[in-house]
Amino acid sequence: MRIARMIALCTVLIPALALAAAVSRIDISPKTQREDLFPRQPVAFAEGVTALADIEYSNLIGYRPLLLDLYLPRAGATHPLVIWIHGGGWSRGDSRGNGAITDFPAALAGLAARGYVVAAINYRLSGEAKFPAQIQDVNAAIAYLKTNAARYGIDPSHVLLWGGSAGGHLAALAALTCDTADYAPEPDTGRLSRKDAGAAKTSAISTCVQGAVIWYGVSELGKFHSDNFTSLMGCDCPEKMAMASPVNRVTTRAPTMLLIHGTADSEVPVEQSHALEARLKANGVSVQSLYIPDVDHGLIGKTPRATRDATLAALDATFVFIDQVMAPPGRARAGAASR
Repeated sequence: MRIARMIALCTVLIPALALAAAVSRIDISPKTQREDLFPRQPVAFAEGVTALADIEYSNLIGYRPLLLDLYLPRAGATHPLVIWIHGGGWSRGDSRGNGAITDFPAALAGLAARGYVVAAINYRLSGEAKFPAQIQDVNAAIAYLKTNAARYGIDPSHVLLWGGSAGGHLAALAALTCDTADYAPEPDTGRLSRKDAGAAKTSAISTCVQGAVIWYGVSELGKFHSDNFTSLMGCDCPEKMAMASPVNRVTTRAPTMLLIHGTADSEVPVEQSHALEARLKANGVSVQSLYIPDVDHGLIGKTPRATRDATLAALDATFVFIDQVMAPPGRARAGAASR
């Protein structure tokens, strides 16, 4: 009977001792720990490119953490930075898709292989927060990447924005309104204590960029009917929409741009890019354009071949433009995007 009781006691004590040993190996901070330390392994792409997924660039109280993916070329000197901003009517979509491109992360990795750090960002959607939250998030991503330039091998003096549709609107607006106080990033407070959060300030780093590529972007909100406008703004407010329209924010200090649009776009009329191009030229700003005949929004053609040709033409023009604007002196430029 005594032996049976000893066996039962050992059955209880041995797991408890093992658990105690395991718990004793857990490190405990002297105060509440808020940093996200979940291990993230780099993802390998072709040509020596590695990607870091779900990097937190901003954490705002009351919202989910804001994340970006980062595609890094082979180690070496610092590299220019390209930031991709996704579309989706400001209400859906994410950083890993664009139009009819089957594997967009692979396309971004292909751009990185040409010698760029490429960031693909997520931002607060219109169902989560109303404008100007979206443009503040874009600027927060720019500020984060410039602040961490040494960590990621970025040349902060060579930054270009690239966006499609709603993302094209945000890319153009960010490029045209850099360092505007109304669009400054909100304080990154989500991982701070209540006391520290109360004392937090917005980043003082400049959000200005050197170029932008706009695919079928909105340049004049309210110029045509779309429920997405009122959803984004939270109101039917022409004055607020006008201030958020890139065409109304052009100055002689605007960076060079490439505008790409399908002439048969039934969702964002091609006149939106025509208007922005005309305003840029009127202000003496360098601008290039590619208007692709007979393709709809997202560069969708009437046949699969037409869609493929239009999308590859847009990618070719985009990659060549990025090389023209971003490639540092003396760096050999790669060829056009592979077909």
